[in-house]
Amino acid sequence: MIFETERCNIKPICSDDKNDLFSMCDDADVWRYLGGSGTASLHRTNIENLEKHLPDPNRWTIRDKVNDTFIGYLSLGVHHDGDDTELSYLLLSKHWGNGYATEVAREIIRRVFQERKLGRLVAETQSANIISCKLLEKLGFCKLKELTRFNARQSLYAIDNPALRKLRRSNNG
Repeated sequence: MIFETERCNIKPICSDDKNDLFSMCDDADVWRYLGGSGTASLHRTNIENLEKHLPDPNRWTIRDKVNDTFIGYLSLGVHHDGDDTELSYLLLSKHWGNGYATEVAREIIRRVFQERKLGRLVAETQSANIISCKLLEKLGFCKLKELTRFNARQSLYAIDNPALRKLRRSNNG
């Protein structure tokens, strides 16, 4: 799935993206709420093995439409519970606060619900990451619970497919 938003191009990850993805590993602010340098190191190893997993229809780079500057990474995957599909996003810290995460997440949510017909998406973030928690709520996610994972307090959020919500209401009405 290749798509765009007002300011961004979202393209499936390819081997040419390695250096841009490595730049996230070197951004300490990106890892502040993700387990620190050990997590960055593990991510670097995963990037090294990128070719083994391509093409991957569930991982994308986020790039500026005007100058093709790398902004970040977006993915869908199986959540730790094994049942739900999880939305994940990482942006280079120099791009925080510009609305990119809201813009691209809103579009991927819309497309996933329309094209893949998922019933819901989940997202998990450290509870201390107030900005990410607020972003998820702004996108329409509701907090389900808090739990401890990766030695930190996590908040688990979910958003239901609006088309299925309407269908349930009409069937119950």
